[in-house]
Amino acid sequence: MKKISYLQLQNKYPKKIVALDRKEKKVLAVGKKFTEIFKKLKNSHLNIKNAVFVGPVQQAGTYFC
Repeated sequence: MKKISYLQLQNKYPKKIVALDRKEKKVLAVGKKFTEIFKKLKNSHLNIKNAVFVGPVQQAGTYFC
């Protein structure tokens, strides 16, 4: 299984924050705010320490100046 690229995140989750597993191969939770993601991780019995947070993800085809 390959790592999830930032381009894939841009296409699927624009303007959202994404929590990935440590190996960056699986999306654990997605939300607009960190508190929303923390609740989802806690409800799934996943440890926050084992997550990598990315975001907010920019929309595909845009760039930040």
